[in-house]
Amino acid sequence: MKRIRYLTLLWMLLCGIIAKAQFDPANPAEPGQLTSKLVLNVSPSGAGSVSGGGDIIPGASVTVSASAYTGWKFVKWTNSSDTEVSTNNSYTFTKASERETLTAHFEFDPNAPSEPSELPFKLTLTAESGGSVSGGGYYLFGTVVNIHANPNSQYDFDGWYYPNGTRFSTNASTTYTMGDGAATLIAKFKFNPDSPAEPGEVNGWRLKLKAQAGGTVSADKYHLKEGETTTVRANANSGYQFVGWYNGESLVSENATFVFTMGDGSVTLEARFQFNPSSPGEPDQIKQRKFSFMLRGVITKPEATLEFPVLLTPLATLHDMTFQLNFDNRLNVDVENAALAETTTPYTLTCEAMPTDADLGEGYSSYKFTLTNGSMVVEEGATPTVTPILTFPISIPSDIETATSYKISINQISMTLEDESTQTAGTRNGRVYVYKNGDVNGDDVISITDAVSIVNYIMGNPSENFIEEVANVNDEGEVSITDAVGVVNIIMDNGASMAPQIVSAEPQ
Repeated sequence: MKRIRYLTLLWMLLCGIIAKAQFDPANPAEPGQLTSKLVLNVSPSGAGSVSGGGDIIPGASVTVSASAYTGWKFVKWTNSSDTEVSTNNSYTFTKASERETLTAHFEFDPNAPSEPSELPFKLTLTAESGGSVSGGGYYLFGTVVNIHANPNSQYDFDGWYYPNGTRFSTNASTTYTMGDGAATLIAKFKFNPDSPAEPGEVNGWRLKLKAQAGGTVSADKYHLKEGETTTVRANANSGYQFVGWYNGESLVSENATFVFTMGDGSVTLEARFQFNPSSPGEPDQIKQRKFSFMLRGVITKPEATLEFPVLLTPLATLHDMTFQLNFDNRLNVDVENAALAETTTPYTLTCEAMPTDADLGEGYSSYKFTLTNGSMVVEEGATPTVTPILTFPISIPSDIETATSYKISINQISMTLEDESTQTAGTRNGRVYVYKNGDVNGDDVISITDAVSIVNYIMGNPSENFIEEVANVNDEGEVSITDAVGVVNIIMDNGASMAPQIVSAEPQ
């Protein structure tokens, strides 16, 4: 009963704070309006992250921040009218009373200080009735992929479409730039009885070309009479190598380009490709590697301790490995208690402090990790899988700057293969994002807006940019009504002078 009375009293305080926020003669909001929405977008999607949006009291000073992911660079902020408002990634302005939208624009830059993600993602190409497609497969972020749609006789190509129905291209042969995730494109065809009918003995026979995932195919002519020839070509995409031309299971040619002679009937030839990340790509494409390290972005709060993972995508069996991790000194990183993940054969881990990479500048510490006497076995042709290598504890200081990110990077990589040769790996760096406990909209201020956002979240109406990791104010495992009460307690502790003024839900 005491607990119920206590919660009731706190919710009366909450109502009073809401009323106080609504009634401010020096800076009145619109009638009945507590906050106005600030929506933050990223263009293109997956190029970076943004913070500072949410439900904000009109008239408040707001700072929004944009952080580019590896392989991208920040360009500008624009408003809902697509007008440039700032070229600084951190932008401060006064919140208006109406809903506002800001978009952070990024530009792909493979020469950016950090390497772009080298984690392969799957491009799925499907064909609706009336044709076939080629060019799908696993590709790295930023790879320009050649794709081709081939309509059957009496069909015309209509276009490439995303699964949501949006048309991507009207060109049967085009390119697709791989983003930071799997993608699907659908080739659609239209029935057209005026298109050339299936050839026969008089008009010639039909040559139909197919391609397994990993490349495209073409020929100079597709309708040929018996004895007539045409040049057939197979083009392997970056990260793939050509295996051969097949008619059924019979090998026709091991040459990607060869002269085909038509027989006394229609023929289907299939070009087969093999996934090989070490195969050279087209000029200016990202270099493919057999191994890719990834450090994730993790959201946390002051005084928390987290287990930060180092992830690896191996595309071949490997043995010993070394790499260097670089940490922002404002994080308390416990490298001595790094824990190895399970592998095919367990590794032995050693760690030593190293001189900091000059490119990082001051404020960083570097450590060399060496894994020996173990192995990770990868079966030939296996689907690329993100695999944990090790984790290490990071303790967040109580006085650390909040609404800020702290970089963790990886370099100086050496991987030993089964033939005892060595090579490096692709990388994607990580960050630790730190927000105040209860700052669920990321504006670096604990306010009644955060408590209201938690209530809305519980009621199934979460606001945009809701940061769940810091909404669990009381660290009880899930976001609940007690966390909203916890925000009220934080407000009261940080501004006790407010308490005597809050006696009811009506402004005094």
